[in-house]
Amino acid sequence: MLVHVRLFANLRDRFPRQDRGRGDLELPHGSSLQDVIDALEIPDRYAQMVLVDGQQSPRPVEARRAVVLAEGQVVSIFPPLAGG
Repeated sequence: MLVHVRLFANLRDRFPRQDRGRGDLELPHGSSLQDVIDALEIPDRYAQMVLVDGQQSPRPVEARRAVVLAEGQVVSIFPPLAGG
């Protein structure tokens, strides 16, 4: 199944530069949200906020494994942000 991924800030480098942090992943049917994070080799501490179709997902890895994705869903991953 194809899942659309949007990466922000320093995570954008996981996709080619011209894609500006946007890409698609082909995953086996029944893959979880954590499978996306693992496929992109993003350490848990850098997947601070994760959205699926604009809805915030749970933070713990175990809970992310329970979120089963469907074809065409959009996963957005934000690292920890600081500033003021």
